[in-house]
Amino acid sequence: MNIYQFNPLVINKNLYDFNLQKSFNRIFLLEINKNKMKKITLLLALVFVSATVFGQMYYLPPVPGNPGNLNTDNEYPNGSGLDASWTILQGPSATPTWSATQTVPFPFSFNGTSATSYKVSTTGILTFTTTATSVPTSTPAALPSASIPDNSVCVWGIAATGSNDNVMMKTFGTAPNRQQWIFFTSHTNPSTGGGWSYWSIVLEETTNNVYIVDQRHSGPPTVSLGLQFSSTSAVSVMGSPAIAAMAGTNETPSDNMHYTFVNGVQPAYDMSALSVEMPNYLILNQAPFDVSGKLMNLGTTTITDLDFNYSINGAAAVTTNFTGLSSGTFDTDSLSTGPSWTPAAVGTYTVKIWASNLNSGNADMNNSNDTITKIVNVVDNFVVRRPLYETFTSSTCPPCVPANTNMEALFNNNTNLGEQSSIKYQMSWPGSGDPYYTDEGGDRRVYYGVNSVPNVAIDGGWNGNGNGLTQGIMDQYKSVPSFVDLEAKHTISGQKVDVQIDATFLNAFSSSSNTLHVAIVENITYQNIGTNGEIEFHHVMKKMLPDANGTAIGAQPQGLKNWTMSYTFNGSYRLSNSAADPINHATEHSIENFSNLGIIAWIQDANTKEVFQSASNMQSIGILENVEALDFSVYPNPANDFVNIRFNENNTNVSIELINAIGQTVYSESIEDTYMGESIELNTSKLKTGIYIVKVTTEGKLTSQKLVIE
Repeated sequence: MNIYQFNPLVINKNLYDFNLQKSFNRIFLLEINKNKMKKITLLLALVFVSATVFGQMYYLPPVPGNPGNLNTDNEYPNGSGLDASWTILQGPSATPTWSATQTVPFPFSFNGTSATSYKVSTTGILTFTTTATSVPTSTPAALPSASIPDNSVCVWGIAATGSNDNVMMKTFGTAPNRQQWIFFTSHTNPSTGGGWSYWSIVLEETTNNVYIVDQRHSGPPTVSLGLQFSSTSAVSVMGSPAIAAMAGTNETPSDNMHYTFVNGVQPAYDMSALSVEMPNYLILNQAPFDVSGKLMNLGTTTITDLDFNYSINGAAAVTTNFTGLSSGTFDTDSLSTGPSWTPAAVGTYTVKIWASNLNSGNADMNNSNDTITKIVNVVDNFVVRRPLYETFTSSTCPPCVPANTNMEALFNNNTNLGEQSSIKYQMSWPGSGDPYYTDEGGDRRVYYGVNSVPNVAIDGGWNGNGNGLTQGIMDQYKSVPSFVDLEAKHTISGQKVDVQIDATFLNAFSSSSNTLHVAIVENITYQNIGTNGEIEFHHVMKKMLPDANGTAIGAQPQGLKNWTMSYTFNGSYRLSNSAADPINHATEHSIENFSNLGIIAWIQDANTKEVFQSASNMQSIGILENVEALDFSVYPNPANDFVNIRFNENNTNVSIELINAIGQTVYSESIEDTYMGESIELNTSKLKTGIYIVKVTTEGKLTSQKLVIE
């Protein structure tokens, strides 16, 4: 990728990059390294000559999402979460099989010829030659291939040998802009020896475009992608027959990629606007701002100079000429005017960018992709965001182990300022599920439409596997400004938890569906051990106040608002036999250690699911406020017959408690004074093996540490 800035000496270091999820998705754009272009120029030329002479079609490199965003359905197997409006074309088959012939539901032209019907193989081939009898195997080869019928679209290299492997069909949109999707659900990956794979072939009305959509994979396969017109002519995606799938495991379209196959001859001049590369939020007193954008050369001519244009709210264009470029076919260029725009006032602005005057006088030959716009908000104040991580997990879910391990390691590296809030909902599957499953956790699952674990919602979005969480993703969400500051406080007295929430709204919040959610979590639990090998679980949700629906707060004016609430856990501790026998909060609880309870609070739009801000408070005991940490160490750990508690500072009126995994105090001692370096030995020889909590309190200080007795 090439990066050009009109004034390279002026760098505004005060701008914050506040890109939201849509901006995040752009990181998946294919950017061909210019250093490799010379090596592949001849290959590209041959591909395009074949398309021009024989096929009159060419392809565009993959871009994020689904084409046209008409299909927003989640990607699940038929009968296991897939929307019921899909139609089965072909079920699982131990051997390669053709479906019955289908009718294209709108006028469609393929390679310049009317195509009214097609059939599909279980190995990823859609052919308009419906008289074909031989079915291609699941082993891909380079295109063109004698194994493929004339006039076919190929996602060649998958198989429908599993019990969930179906070829599905559905039409989206309205005339004259419909799309017919042929969806290969949960197909087997022969190239990786197993796993599952989701792809689609899309036919589009009016444009006559063909799309290949890379959707969802476990152990991504290698495939051959392209169009075959005859045994001697084809348009093949570079890298076939060993193209590696790019999409992840996410069941939503958020991580999808799609290739576009266009009828006609590839233009000599076609500079496409990909994105406005500006923050979603800008602070007025930091003006002037850069206006930046990303362009891709979709033409066959190398671009050496162009005019980069931008317009604000439809006003007259501001033009900057860039020379010295070297943008080959499928190259991307990031261009910036430098700090040239000063907004008049706080408000919302529409920024539009486009290129013109290509190579000193040439017009763009495809105007359908010239421009792109972005809404930019100019504000005068904001607060730092603390993203909310809502994790759906289970102690019977093997993939949840690496996901939780990865997430906790990242959380531990981002603790300086309470940089995020984490809550875990233990789920009722797979198998017997987690014994700490609650109906309220189930309500949150339904709210987000979660049908698999592990699954993580970040500020009401993302919905990915925690094993795929990275520091970059965390930084992306933290960089989004918030316009409400939130603080949570709580005290614990016996089994009663009192909560106070303070919110400062920097701007008026107009939505009538704003909701305050409060959850009581146990920081670490040890008793809900299942079958996946985990022995401790973090941030486990135990009760939501008043319930999973939260408290409707509606529109809020600018200023301070407070809420208080309390909850008393009833009865005694019980460990459920399974998720099928959840705790009845009216008579019992599942709190292992009441001194280990924390509070998570967040404000969310109940309709859009957007979380505006979160807060967490994990340190509270009895009726103490402003509790500080106490510095001591425990050794040996694991212990057998004895354990030492070593104090690393002087303390007065010290209380030591040893608490078992079900919250019972099995040892307690009070000491008037302890001194730095002093150790106290506890006899543990008569205690059962297991996990305990060592809790030490003194005047205004509290610390708990885990102890394992073997």
